[in-house]
Parts: sequence; structure tokens; C-alpha cells
Amino acid sequence: MPTIHFLREQLDVDCPAGAILRDAALDAGVELYGLKGKLGNCGGCGQCSTCFVAVAGPGEDICLTPRTAPEQRFLKKRPLNWRLACQAVIRDSLVVVTRPQAGWPGGDEALAAAASAMPVNVMSNPQDGAHQDSGQGDGNGQDGGDGAETGVETVDKTIDETGER
Repeated sequence: MPTIHFLREQLDVDCPAGAILRDAALDAGVELYGLKGKLGNCGGCGQCSTCFVAVAGPGEDICLTPRTAPEQRFLKKRPLNWRLACQAVIRDSLVVVTRPQAGWPGGDEALAAAASAMPVNVMSNPQDGAHQDSGQGDGNGQDGGDGAETGVETVDKTIDETGER
């Protein structure tokens, strides 16, 4: 199961492959939006470009699905590692910096260092972005645990092959 490390918040969140980064962040209580984003965000439709994040991972090119058309439009003058959280589907563990436009201590060096420290959990077929079922659990997304053993919150937001939630 991929782990998302939110660098600014120093929070690790486990979520299934196929989850939308925005949903995983908001479900974990991570604040994605600055003032402008709080006032005018589109609710995850890829129309407002207020859920910027900077990302890095051990297999950076396969941690998230490729940029979507809205991302191509909104991020063409932004760094290549910036994504719109509402458009990024998680494939593997990665490090995320929320609100990178506000700057963060250590900048890209801290992001790269955190990403290089992460274990690689590459899926067997990273090109399709489909959830790899381990056969564990009871089938309803509940693991029966309270997360106390790891201190990590589990988020269960997945999409199917057609991109629907």
C-alpha cells in the first residue's frame, strides 16, 4: 500500500493505489489550500488550479499517473514536479509538499532527500494505475485496526478503470 509523506506537515498517510491525492490529503486533515484556494476551489474538478503540490518519489515517474489536460494547461509555467492534487492518481509511495507556491524550508533539497529515504514499492504494472489487491482485509476497505501500531491513518478512496470514484 503506498505511503504519502506530507513533508510540510510531517505526516505519513497510507492509501490504496488508485486513490486521488487530493482526497487522501483532505481525508487525513492536510490543508491543501491557501486563502485564494479556500475561497475559490472547484471541489476537485481540475478547474481552479488551487490545489498545487510539489511531489517526489523513489520512482518519481511512476508514483502518480501522468499529467492530465487541465494540469498541462495550468502548470505549463510551473516546475515539472508540481501537480494538481485533484488530478493526480496515486500509484506508489511519494513525498508531497503542500502549497509549494508559498515556499518551504529547505526547498527542493528537502523534498529530494525525503524522497530518497523512502522505500520503493513499485507496482507490478505501474502503467495501468489499477489497484493491486493483496487479498488481505474483509473487502470493504476496513482493516479492522485502529492505526495505533503505526501511527498512520489509512485513507480508502479509489477509482475504477474508467476513472470514476
